[in-house]
Amino acid sequence: MRGRPLGRGTSERTEKCVWSRQGEKMAALYRQVLETASGAARDGTGAVPASPPAVDPADRSSHQWTLRRRRLGSVAAAWLRALLRSRAERCFGILLYHRVVALPHGVPLPEDTVTPATFREQMDGLLTRGYKPWPLSRAVACHAAGRPIPPKTFVVTFDDGYKCLYHEAWPILKELAIPATIFLVTAYLDSHLPMSFCCRAGEGVDGVPVTARCSLSTGQCNEMLAGGLVEFGTHTHTHADFRGRPEAFRSDLQVSLEVMQRRFNLEGVTFAFPFGHCGAALAGEAKRAGLLCALTTKCELVTPQSDPFEWGRFTAEPYDTAATLAAKLDGWYGLLQRSWHRWRRKEAIGGAVCP
Repeated sequence: MRGRPLGRGTSERTEKCVWSRQGEKMAALYRQVLETASGAARDGTGAVPASPPAVDPADRSSHQWTLRRRRLGSVAAAWLRALLRSRAERCFGILLYHRVVALPHGVPLPEDTVTPATFREQMDGLLTRGYKPWPLSRAVACHAAGRPIPPKTFVVTFDDGYKCLYHEAWPILKELAIPATIFLVTAYLDSHLPMSFCCRAGEGVDGVPVTARCSLSTGQCNEMLAGGLVEFGTHTHTHADFRGRPEAFRSDLQVSLEVMQRRFNLEGVTFAFPFGHCGAALAGEAKRAGLLCALTTKCELVTPQSDPFEWGRFTAEPYDTAATLAAKLDGWYGLLQRSWHRWRRKEAIGGAVCP
């Protein structure tokens, strides 16, 4: 039996959920924001941020659209920063990386990966713009004491603890004297097997080195610790999804902390939630475990009022420049992201709930 034809109202609401139309609306929204910034606006070094990339109306993949939206948001934020400067008074930002790895020509870049050249350009560009890198432990201590954190302070973090960080990221950190925190998945320490949770797009392509899939060794971690720039925190023992499972989270975290103490003589360490997932129950368990802080993946600056067990971070993407990272650290990217989500909620209330 044939179904009834859609009414006009239903048809119009369904149309709103087509990703190509969402892309057109998103591009229009950011164009309105960018009209505020003149074409002559420049950042603190005199460099004009790149123009926003066009959104391909034919691309209806939600994943690809999310990546395009983030990239467009980064560039739009850089334009706003170029004209209006920082929104981060009495705040600081935390950057999130996963892997830094060089790949042979023609090998696709896996997700959550930047090349050593990109990483060096991003870090050196921030230093040139006057940004000051702090160890995470120093920022935590300053925040806990209620002391003001200087403008343009930022923190560098790496999730998962891939072996490539020893080979590719650490030399750059030493060269530029940038402190960083690496969050370890302790079950994989010293293992030559790929971490099971990292099997994403491009991971199985020939040419992706084993260092981009396997964990650091205890010896490599101790060598970095002895260098004084790198701190280690925990990313749980198994990197499981613990949403709705606080008891399992408590047990897994305890094992991880025991490994951190036994291998590196570390107590009172910092922590990052697997997959960025938080929530009141898990945050409460993290506090009771004696951790110094717990980081999420929410695109938020850390303010004097922020709960240290729900601090946000900004992912440093392979397309990010020093200008777009500065816009994230200065608060503009988070503002655009919040504006986008408010607009999406308004659209959902006014019609069909879009994916």
